[in-house]
Amino acid sequence: MEVFKMIKKLVEIEGLHCENCAKKVEDALYGLPEVENVEVNLSDKNAKVTLNEEVDDLLIADVINSAGHYKVKDVTEIS
Repeated sequence: MEVFKMIKKLVEIEGLHCENCAKKVEDALYGLPEVENVEVNLSDKNAKVTLNEEVDDLLIADVINSAGHYKVKDVTEIS
């Protein structure tokens, strides 16, 4: 039996200022079929993204950057 492991990534984002910004980033990330969950933290200027399979960090950055005036500073895998 194959064990299904979720992948979690922490994405540091410049340009998050309000709940509307958070919603735009969430909506953009949920457009990726691999995304299971998104938690945007406005005070820390980041998003925790849970994926059901690996997604290239550059794709995650492109999706967020194209959602508005946002710039991804870093993407790291977390446990």
